[in-house]
Amino acid sequence: MNVCRNLSASLLCLSGVLLASGAVAAADPPLRRERPDNAPNEQSSAQKSDTAPSPCQVRLRELASFKPAQPITGPGECTASDVVIVDAILLPDKNRATVSPPATLRCPMAEAVARWILDDVAPAISASGTALRNIETLASFDCRPRNGIAGAPVSEHGRANALDVRAFGVTGGAVVELTSASTAKPLREKLRESACARFDTVLGNGADAYHESHVHIDLMERHNNYKMCQWDVLDPAEAAALAAKKAAAARTKAEVAEVGAAGDIALARPRPVTSTLEADLPRQITPRIFKEEPMRGPLALSVAATVAASAMTHAEEQTVTVGPWTIAAAYKGDRFDSCSMNRAVSELDVTFVRSQDGLLLLLSSPKWKLDPGKAYTVRLVTGPRTFEAKALAEPKTVTITLADRALNEGLRMADVLEVKGEGATLRVPLDGSTAALGRLEACFDKNSRSGVDTNPFVAPSRKP
Repeated sequence: MNVCRNLSASLLCLSGVLLASGAVAAADPPLRRERPDNAPNEQSSAQKSDTAPSPCQVRLRELASFKPAQPITGPGECTASDVVIVDAILLPDKNRATVSPPATLRCPMAEAVARWILDDVAPAISASGTALRNIETLASFDCRPRNGIAGAPVSEHGRANALDVRAFGVTGGAVVELTSASTAKPLREKLRESACARFDTVLGNGADAYHESHVHIDLMERHNNYKMCQWDVLDPAEAAALAAKKAAAARTKAEVAEVGAAGDIALARPRPVTSTLEADLPRQITPRIFKEEPMRGPLALSVAATVAASAMTHAEEQTVTVGPWTIAAAYKGDRFDSCSMNRAVSELDVTFVRSQDGLLLLLSSPKWKLDPGKAYTVRLVTGPRTFEAKALAEPKTVTITLADRALNEGLRMADVLEVKGEGATLRVPLDGSTAALGRLEACFDKNSRSGVDTNPFVAPSRKP
């Protein structure tokens, strides 16, 4: 350009060029930013998608008043998705049964609870001449081990998959306490039956000391869809009788401990005689269950075989008779192995064996013709307690591992143990079992302690 010949003119010329460039830039479309202008709309759409109700929550809207909650992501195994906080159940009469305090649950568990309340609880209470108005809960989500015992597996409460219910409030201010004998027994029986039909676990009074004042319900998944229902429904007279029986059992346990300290327990001798023939053994030492057929089954029956072999090779075991039961200690080689309690009922021999592996039940009958080595599925029942187990078979004998602690405790209180197979139900009488099982445990404890050797790898204590 001719006008840009000196310095002043050059400056004027440069300013003109810059102004002209600015005008052109203003006329051009603006450069796109890293985030497009429609990003807020997309974010809003994503947020809406994240908070969209699950199919379960859509169904729950018709049954309950609730608000969605954040997923539970720990600590540890305490995790749950699709979590809701339920504050009321919407009754058909347009009233609300408040949940107090509100329950934090997985939506599927909340839906199961709501349907139980609507389809079973409310109608049962209505049939008694009143109406449901309140659901009193004790615990829903709670990140802890089972029963609060350190080292136990995480509770279903830790997965927001369980609810503890104490009582139902009804019109007029009355309260239906689920574990109280003062509440009408027929009503509690209906509630128990419906709860056990809907939930995978139901634990109330009678299950253990942790559930004496409330009923625990959950949807815990188990192998073969196995369900656990342990809730005693007792009237005042039955509750009083049970309390008296527990008190008597406690006294018997104390007496057993006292007698055990004095030495009146079946005690294995330090050096057994190994050359005695079976014919020379006292009758009490060799239960008939071991005489029907030799134990030659799979390794799972080895404990029973060991007990049988011990009984037939050692003559110096002492025996104690408690009611209809005979209690004996048995050896393996020159060491104590186990204690057993035995009785015969008609054509059924019954033996409980207490060893390091726990408690076993052996049943035998000369009428049986079983498949050796087969594991039959059986259901064990004592009162309201049920437990599924395997009965390992020999031709005339089955061995059942009693692995359920609650059921084992119930053996001391029940009058009969039912062993239900596919073809029949065996009834094992338990009269005298309170004292006998206490004596059996004392036999095992005392013999176990007497057979413990000094640890050669640890220096003896120097404490006075």
